[in-house]
Formats: sequence, C-alpha cells, structure tokens
Amino acid sequence: MVVLAYGYSSDGADDPGRITINLSVAPGSGTPLLLGRPLGGRGPSVEIHGPDGMVLAAHGMPVTLETDPLGEDLVAGPEPLNFEIVVPAATLTVGVRDPAVARHRAAHGVDDGGDLLVASWPPGPVPADGGGTFPDDEKPGWPEEAAG
Repeated sequence: MVVLAYGYSSDGADDPGRITINLSVAPGSGTPLLLGRPLGGRGPSVEIHGPDGMVLAAHGMPVTLETDPLGEDLVAGPEPLNFEIVVPAATLTVGVRDPAVARHRAAHGVDDGGDLLVASWPPGPVPADGGGTFPDDEKPGWPEEAAG
C-alpha cells in the first residue's frame, strides 16, 4: 500500500473543507489480493506518530473507492485498488507549549493565559475537541472565557 497524495480542499467560504488521503493497494504479484469490505473488514486506521510513539489514532475510517468492484471482496490485482479517506474535521487539534507564550500574554495584559497555543480544524473560536487538552495538562489549555 502506498500514499498517492494527501491534502486539504474546500468548496468555498461556507465549507470548512476536508483533509483527504489518497492511497493505492497492489498485490505485488500476479495473484490478486482479496480484501474484505469496508476495507480490510474494519476500515482503515489513520495514525499520527511523534518521537515517543503514537499520539493520535482514528479507526474504522470511511473509504471512498475509485471503482467499486462487484461481489463480497475488494480486489487488488491485476490493477491496483485505489481509495480515498476523508479525515473527520473534529479530529485535528494542534498545540504548542512554550514559556514565551505565557510571558507574551502577560506583557499584553492577558490574565492566566498559560503557555499553550491551540489551533484546530475546522477553524473556529474553540478547538475542535472542545478543550485543547494535552497529556501533561492538569486542566484544559483553552481559557474558559473563550469557550463561553
């Protein structure tokens, strides 16, 4: 299996857009590879790994096939089986923690802003997961007044 392409697309200002991953499966031999539906029986997983291992996983992702063969199985071979995964909007929140953030906020009169910057997709005033909480946080990193 190989990643053919990935990226972001939107249909206009009112569309939050989508992150897509295009993939292809080929058997690597003359014998077809028969895969269960929806793909592998459970659907594919998308994982993000950092220096300390996996940090995010989404399982059972919906799949759009380039061509949908008839029958119970999905067939890779002799032609590759190409498909697309659309990452749900609510799964992407990025945080950056740095003491300089807290110093900058304090210098500009932001009370108890903390040292965490949080961004999410789709864009909005509150992170997609509703809190911007990260493993080493004792409380959500997003100020309560912003979530209000």
